[in-house]
Amino acid sequence: MMTLYSGTTDPYSHRCRIVLFEKGMDFQVIDVDLANKPEDLAIINPHNQVPVLVERDLVLSEANIINEYIDERFPHPQLMPPDPVMRARARLFLYGF
Repeated sequence: MMTLYSGTTDPYSHRCRIVLFEKGMDFQVIDVDLANKPEDLAIINPHNQVPVLVERDLVLSEANIINEYIDERFPHPQLMPPDPVMRARARLFLYGF
């Protein structure tokens, strides 16, 4: 089962939650109080930031990396457009947020 360390008020964490819910994934959320971060967060992510996705031996940080991994690992339903040009435009749009 995947575990998502997620800030309760962090918009990037919420992006990851949305992607996981849209994919219908079975995952666990650990809500992180950004003002009082747990010690284990610093152990799994040296940057001590959220979001962080843990799946077995894989630890990913950064919302865009997490979301691209989820979309590629679990291709249905596909969240990014199949056309490379449209996919690039979607990534450019997400980069601005």
